[in-house]
Amino acid sequence: MCGKKPYFPMFVDISEKKILVIGGGKIAERRVETLLKFADNITVISPEMTERLLERAKEKRIRWIPEAIDMDDAICAEKLIKWLSADADIVLAVTDSRVCNEQVVHICRERGILTNASHKKELCDFYFPAVVIKDSVTVGITSGGQNHMQVKKMREQIETALSESGTEL
Repeated sequence: MCGKKPYFPMFVDISEKKILVIGGGKIAERRVETLLKFADNITVISPEMTERLLERAKEKRIRWIPEAIDMDDAICAEKLIKWLSADADIVLAVTDSRVCNEQVVHICRERGILTNASHKKELCDFYFPAVVIKDSVTVGITSGGQNHMQVKKMREQIETALSESGTEL
């Protein structure tokens, strides 16, 4: 734990929360797919998205704003602040730009919006867990941002154990 206290694993109803995802790549895709199990009000801001996210937008499962976030552009930054103020209870900064992600975190912190930055765990208000759902049981797994491969392996082991218990996941 490197001298830091671990995060408390709190399960929260996010079904009515407005979730804003900045970025449309593979990390965004994985996180949106997980979030869709818990929430319906998800907006993705990105000039491009993965095929799976495009499908989700066509299905009207997510809202897509096809715009680039360039924090050096004052008009763009102003738009982002407007979107954050109107459309965000939770923000995921998952762009391929560390500068953009960090500026998104800064803006969110000023507004008291919970934020997760994919590139730097120290900037996260919460960690994005691996999730296993079976019947009415939800399992969330995290290593506190320390070991993603360990978390993935643990999730797979839990899925296997639950599958072998006789009921499908």
